[in-house]
Amino acid sequence: MYTNEQILQITKTQLALDYNCQLSDFEKDKNTIVKNGLLEGRRIYISDGCFFKILCFGNKAIICTESSMIPWCEENLLNSNTAWLFEYPKLRTIDKKLQEYGHEIEDIHYYYLPRPNISEIKPIASTKWYEEEEIMQFKGDNRFKQAFAYDKNHPDVLSVAAFDGVNIMGMAGASTDSNTMWQIGIDVIPEYRGRGIGTYLVTLLKNEILKRGKVPFYGTASSHFHSQNIALNAGFYPAWAELVSTSRT
Repeated sequence: MYTNEQILQITKTQLALDYNCQLSDFEKDKNTIVKNGLLEGRRIYISDGCFFKILCFGNKAIICTESSMIPWCEENLLNSNTAWLFEYPKLRTIDKKLQEYGHEIEDIHYYYLPRPNISEIKPIASTKWYEEEEIMQFKGDNRFKQAFAYDKNHPDVLSVAAFDGVNIMGMAGASTDSNTMWQIGIDVIPEYRGRGIGTYLVTLLKNEILKRGKVPFYGTASSHFHSQNIALNAGFYPAWAELVSTSRT
């Protein structure tokens, strides 16, 4: 089983691939600015190769952008306090600069890592597990848009569902976003919300992923407090945040 230090090391190694930076950059006393680069082994999402992105991790920021914007970043972001980097006045300044290049801020997402201890969970519902080849049966089922992505760049590999008789109450799914890290998504059917089903399923899936030798992580939006509470109650803690840009055309 992983220790917390091992989980952090695996995560930093992955993020270094994602942001074209060095592991040593996470230990610097100031932020790091690097040129965009698409490294083998990076996590690949829709924003892959975007003009500008920021990773806030461990009170430091990794700012990854095209060469033309690096001088501005060095002047305006290099010594910024990462704790306040995603406050709106700073975001407005960044977005205004991006617009000069035909881009704008698209999204800010928050990510959670698991605490390494695995404790026994009291069953609250009957469950069923689905391996990768069994998940495709749910493709097109709009009830589970968060649990499954059906994306070849990060295929869905494992899922657990909770049942009320023959009815699915909720489903948590994991996608293999990289060789070492699997992301968890969760959907609970509206009429079954408020019963702890989401926390129960995410906890089960988190524990199983750890047992399989991978690091589970959980992502959500800053305003999605219900999702954030599921992460916290399932044994995750907030670990990093990412900002990505998109073209305005």
